[in-house]
Amino acid sequence: MICMSCTRPAGDAGRPPRSLTLIGRAGALVRRAWRAYWERRARQATVLLLSSLDCRTLHDIGISQSEIESLVRGGNDRCRCYDASWFWRSGGA
Repeated sequence: MICMSCTRPAGDAGRPPRSLTLIGRAGALVRRAWRAYWERRARQATVLLLSSLDCRTLHDIGISQSEIESLVRGGNDRCRCYDASWFWRSGGA
């Protein structure tokens, strides 16, 4: 039986119209841009906050003034992970 009312080829039966996929792509692009904007703003705020701390406080958290940008931007290979055994090795209680 031949269907004369079909406007799309049979192979496209499960796909949404092309205009909807373009709208979806545009929406994804806007979401990525919005997320990138807010991540950039959060990094800027973190740099400002850490830069406002004095050298002693920065030393207490284990960074120096010159490391702030690279630590926040993620361009440093230094890994700062929590190590449960550190407390005991450092002569803690």
